[in-house]
Amino acid sequence: MKTYRAKFKTYLNDLGKRKPSPGGGSAVSLAFCLGVSLIEKAINYSDPKKFKKQIIILKNLRNKAYIYVDKDAYLFEKIMNSKGARRLANICISEKMIVDLAKNCQQVFSLAKAMESGIKKGIISDFHIGLKFVKITLFGCISNLEANSKMFGKKNKHLGELKKALRKCQ
Repeated sequence: MKTYRAKFKTYLNDLGKRKPSPGGGSAVSLAFCLGVSLIEKAINYSDPKKFKKQIIILKNLRNKAYIYVDKDAYLFEKIMNSKGARRLANICISEKMIVDLAKNCQQVFSLAKAMESGIKKGIISDFHIGLKFVKITLFGCISNLEANSKMFGKKNKHLGELKKALRKCQ
């Protein structure tokens, strides 16, 4: 059996330190990837042929979000080291990434509704745990946008819509 702890140790140690990055945006990106991977596992143990198209979509969403694990930290550093118009541009790039991640969560929820009845009972817990990770990601995206709003004085226009989406998956 493979071991994975050593590969996560540096990231987790850095996440817990008193330094700006990695931070919440990076962590929710990783949570999204964990959630989607568990959903993929549940599908692959159930009926991968039936959900072939959904698996491709999920893999694409996961691969895109995986890049955000590092990109969030990179963008936050750029924001903190820039001023004026450059800082505003970096904030906009960061917020677009977070909104994109939140919209990816919504897409996963939509796919999951159509697939849940086809998931075998023996693996349904992984499917549900995966969905919880995705829900946490959506919550984290909202929290991140709210914090940015307070920190930088720029309210994101998608915040209301994302809060409504989170209430729907309660």
